[in-house]
Amino acid sequence: MAGKLTDDKQMSASRLPGLLGFSKYSTPNDELQYSINALDGKERPDIGNEAMGWGNTLEPVILSEAAKRLGITKFDTDIRKAFTHDLVPLSCSLDGTGEGEGQTITHDPSKGIYVVGAESIKLIGTGVLEAKLTKTNPEDTPHLARGPIQLQGQMLVTGYRWGAVCVLYGGIELRVFLFDTHYETQQKIISSVLEFDNKLFKYTKTKEIDWYPPESSKEVDRFFPYAKKEKLS
Repeated sequence: MAGKLTDDKQMSASRLPGLLGFSKYSTPNDELQYSINALDGKERPDIGNEAMGWGNTLEPVILSEAAKRLGITKFDTDIRKAFTHDLVPLSCSLDGTGEGEGQTITHDPSKGIYVVGAESIKLIGTGVLEAKLTKTNPEDTPHLARGPIQLQGQMLVTGYRWGAVCVLYGGIELRVFLFDTHYETQQKIISSVLEFDNKLFKYTKTKEIDWYPPESSKEVDRFFPYAKKEKLS
């Protein structure tokens, strides 16, 4: 992976779990603050760690094995550009893509292949390949913050009709989760991204932050950082 390619001044697919409230690491207000910091010209924080480093290193290995299991012979794991939707202020980068040739893939856990929401899926044309590395125990369906929402965002931006979240669990078990386009999820993404962009537009005009409803007392402190002392009568 060639580092972060998307513009922090707008929402990206990898940040959608936080925006939609499914991330344990980020809230909608965290995502709003992140883009406001970018608008203000503040330096992007370094959030890298060893786990992320290994994830980036193993991406080509994970995706190559996933492509093999899916019978995909034409795939790309070195995509060095970002993609942006023509109408919605949403961008994404891709770990990889694969070319489906019309093969039908059947749900088969014994081979580490999981077709989510159906018994089979037909791979026609280009699809998104998203790699994940986690120490979490293997799942029959990945947590929404571990690829599925990001994948729907990537498919929305690129227009690709199928995608795979390829998760290596504990460094020893690969599961390939296949998804078709999910209309309801993509509509929720669109409405959430438009609301997010309206908040950024308001900030650029007024320098006032239109926060989302707080999810914790910590976020309330963010809205009101200075307590006012009242005189006792």
